[in-house]
Amino acid sequence: MSKILRVVYCSRSCVTGSRAEVETQIRKILASARTNNEEARLTGALAFNEDCFAQVLEGAPANLLPVMDRIHRDPRHRDLKILGETRPPRRLFPRWSMAYVDTMLGDGRHPLAHFSFESALTSGAAPEAEQLLTALCRVVERGSA
Repeated sequence: MSKILRVVYCSRSCVTGSRAEVETQIRKILASARTNNEEARLTGALAFNEDCFAQVLEGAPANLLPVMDRIHRDPRHRDLKILGETRPPRRLFPRWSMAYVDTMLGDGRHPLAHFSFESALTSGAAPEAEQLLTALCRVVERGSA
């Protein structure tokens, strides 16, 4: 059995304010996540589209499960939906304590521009998790995370 646990989830954002204020709050979330994940030896990626978060976290279950508990209680989002929990043979984001993908950037050709966060939240399951993982990996591999 793999020693790695991967959790994929979506949630609705409760982060409010102007675009600049939201970006400042997201930068704070990322800074904290990167520091905490590095200490816990977790890797992953976070996507944000102003309404929703989507995140992939991977690492040892003993390190990942307490982080997921904190995430469940975080007031900056609600309606957290686990899309997938797997035991993969390897990490997808081995060099990223937390890669970041802002889906609002670009001209609609962004790999996540057509990802349905709403569908993932209402019917979320394996297909949405796989679609999200594929898109996040493409962005991270291109080095734009």
